[in-house]
Formats: sequence, C-alpha cells, structure tokens
Amino acid sequence: METLSALPNSLKVWWFFTFPIAALFAARIMLEKTVWTWSRGPQMVGFSLMHIHPFFAVVGMVSCLAVMGWLLPAIPYVIARRKTINAADLAMVACAVLVAAAIVIPDNFFA
Repeated sequence: METLSALPNSLKVWWFFTFPIAALFAARIMLEKTVWTWSRGPQMVGFSLMHIHPFFAVVGMVSCLAVMGWLLPAIPYVIARRKTINAADLAMVACAVLVAAAIVIPDNFFA
C-alpha cells in the first residue's frame, strides 16, 4: 500500500538533510533578533555566532539557503497536487516557511 504524497521523494530527502541544521541556525538567529535585542540593546546579529562557532554559522547559512531554495519547487508541487497532499507535506512546507521568515525578518524589526 502506497501513501499519497504531493512532494516527490527527492524533495523529501533534500528537506530531511537540510532542515535540522537550518532550524537550529534560524532559532539562534531569532534568539539574537528578539530576546537578546530586548535585554541587551541593539545587536550585530550573528557576530558572536560567527566568531565563536564559525563552522556552525557557515553550515547554518548554507542550510537556510538550501531550505529557502527547497521552497521554490515544493510550493508549486503542493499547489498542483493539492488533492494528494498529506499532513507531513504540509508540516514540511510550514516549517520551511518559518525558517525562511526567521532569516528574512530584518534585524531591527524587534528593536
């Protein structure tokens, strides 16, 4: 028995390899943009991360770009195959949109 899915397997593999690191990186950046800015004043977002954990910062940036790039083919697939979409597909797209939003929001938005 095969479950119906709107996303092809290649997009699912792409998401599973890039999303975990992108989510961690986006969470750290959002922490700096919100909580640290409220408690410590204006920040150079990502400065301390780049100087303390440069490998994580670079891999996180590349993963975020990969997740944002993943959205470009994923959204048309989900729209075109909306009759076969399942909860996992929706969750993948929603999580990718949240990561993209966390990175794209301007640094001084919460200041």
